[in-house]
Amino acid sequence: MSTGIGPAHVLLFSWWRAQVARATRAPAAEPRDPASAAPGGAVRVDPDDGEHEFSEIHARFARNVLGIYLAVSAVALAALIAALGSDLKYQGDAARESLSIETELRAQYLGRYLGLLADEVQRIGARPEIDLLDRELGPERTLLNSYRGNRALFNKGFALLDDEGTVLWSTPSGLFADATPMAPASFALLRGAVGVQMVPSNTDAGVILLASPIRRAEQFTGVLLGVIDVDASRAVDTGFGRRAGVDMSLSTRDGRIVFTTAGQSDVARAPAIDAATRAGQAFLLSTANQPTLVVAGSPVPRTDFVLLSTIRDDALRGPLVQHLLVRLGIGVLLLALPLIGASVILRGSLQRFRAAEDEAIRNQRMRSLGEAASLIAHEVRNSLNSLRLGLDVILVGDSPDRGGRRAEILTSLRGEMTRLADFTTELLTFSRGVRPVTASLDLAAFTTKVVDAVRPHAENREVALTLEPARAPLLVQADSTLIHVVLTNMLSNALDFAENGQPPRVSVHTDAAGGRCVVRVVDNGPGVAATIRPRLFEPFVTGRANGVGIGLALSRRIARAHGGDLRLVPDTEGTCFELSLPGVAS
Repeated sequence: MSTGIGPAHVLLFSWWRAQVARATRAPAAEPRDPASAAPGGAVRVDPDDGEHEFSEIHARFARNVLGIYLAVSAVALAALIAALGSDLKYQGDAARESLSIETELRAQYLGRYLGLLADEVQRIGARPEIDLLDRELGPERTLLNSYRGNRALFNKGFALLDDEGTVLWSTPSGLFADATPMAPASFALLRGAVGVQMVPSNTDAGVILLASPIRRAEQFTGVLLGVIDVDASRAVDTGFGRRAGVDMSLSTRDGRIVFTTAGQSDVARAPAIDAATRAGQAFLLSTANQPTLVVAGSPVPRTDFVLLSTIRDDALRGPLVQHLLVRLGIGVLLLALPLIGASVILRGSLQRFRAAEDEAIRNQRMRSLGEAASLIAHEVRNSLNSLRLGLDVILVGDSPDRGGRRAEILTSLRGEMTRLADFTTELLTFSRGVRPVTASLDLAAFTTKVVDAVRPHAENREVALTLEPARAPLLVQADSTLIHVVLTNMLSNALDFAENGQPPRVSVHTDAAGGRCVVRVVDNGPGVAATIRPRLFEPFVTGRANGVGIGLALSRRIARAHGGDLRLVPDTEGTCFELSLPGVAS
């Protein structure tokens, strides 16, 4: 599993660099619409465009990086967890199987060890000195006492039993404290047995009796006992190779515990373990009690014993889980390394990028300022030229005024002055920002007044101007002066474009909808060009050959400053601009 910067990261970084290069280049050399170009080929743009585009690039890049990294990391982490989970199950099964194998090996060792002792007891019992028919125990004592110096085999000693199971003699003396060492049922089996029998002591826990029948002249005369302490002889628990947490137990096949290292007698008597030990075969099982125990059992060869290895399931899996957590931690760290590396690399790149971004924004603003200045100079120059030409005609003044020529020129001069004043006012308002001083206003009645004021101008241009007023007052909190600017701009644009209609007409509708007061101005002109539509409300963008591009941008700012909006809405009759303002209760 790769945790470095992969192909997805490389492609994403390449895309990001391309976006940055595109954004840091100068704005397009050609306008989106020929009508949106200022005189001299300058392009009208929004000075904030570059900042917005850079911000959008930042946001998209951050989202894409985070999304791709989280997706790749989630898939990698899920694959790692699945692999580690499968590995944990495999290792858990392997640990259980290893416990079973270890138990079988220890059972084999214990069987060989007890087999050697059994052969030795049988050999001693066959010596001629062992003869209980004469009831003289001197030779037997001498023989058996000779073995006391070698306690490695029979570390507890020896004993002689008569044909009724009573202790005749033992070394050391008082080995069984005048008690019957063997259960009557076990002793009864010896009467017909030929080989050595291994049975647990009837008096001492953890003691095994190796009983060899003594026969003379085909007659059962008694029993020779070799006695070993399982714990002292370390026959069951050698202390070598036993994993931490494993307890060893030696049980008979009927479920009696002969020896245990840590009090597992109650556990070993569980019904499932009893059934498994009676079967006389190797087994591996888990108990249903809490805590869950894993028990491996194996029969001891040449005996009726079963060797048990017992361990808590959490102790068996504990090292495996710790190992899994370590590997998982390493995997998570490796998954985090690409993010850390990318952060270090991108930190320096972002510093250089921000410097380039600041420089690009400064350059873009300077270009926008130059274009705006060119546009303003063009508009002022045109007005001044008209004023100069008109004044020249008037100042010549000696020729008679034919057909009211002088009055026409004065009217034209007044119109140019008004246009220049309106342009200057809009420009100052746009540059200083919109700060409305609101008061209660009936938008329906106010719209009627503005339409009535514009109606003579519409009649001079032969445009049919109609008004469909609302049925009730439309009360808003607004600055009447600023709202007048918005409505005038909407009507002026509609009259300009409606001249191309057949026949030209403009309709105004006022209404209330959804708690807002709405004014719609619709003309039947050619509509807004698709190329200019996305930037229609940007400053210095216009679809008119002699337009300035301030009116709609300023009008939208005014509307939004009042908590409303100005937008272009679809309409089947033509172009429709909609002004909406929050209504107030009457």
